Amino acid sequence: MNTSTIIVKNVAPGTLSNADGVSLKIAIEKALSDDNIAILSFAGIDTISTSFLNSSIGEIVDQFGIQTLKNRIKISHYTPSLAAVISKYVGELTASVH
Repeated sequence: MNTSTIIVKNVAPGTLSNADGVSLKIAIEKALSDDNIAILSFAGIDTISTSFLNSSIGEIVDQFGIQTLKNRIKISHYTPSLAAVISKYVGELTASVH
């Protein structure tokens, strides 16, 4: 498996709306369809919304499953506050799958 780095601010016009999240979801789908590990770089991003996460990471989990999120999607270049939001979201997602 190769890695594919997705620079979030280059593929999504923002990180607050559902539409922004869809742009990221499409980029993640492409990386996963090429059988890659997707590295999501949040460099230069300070805030994200639940709507953004629902339409990106949430949709990917619906489509590919929670194990794909755990095994093939990695997060890089994030602030502590961004990490807290993502961790909380993924924790809630994981809890709802069981």
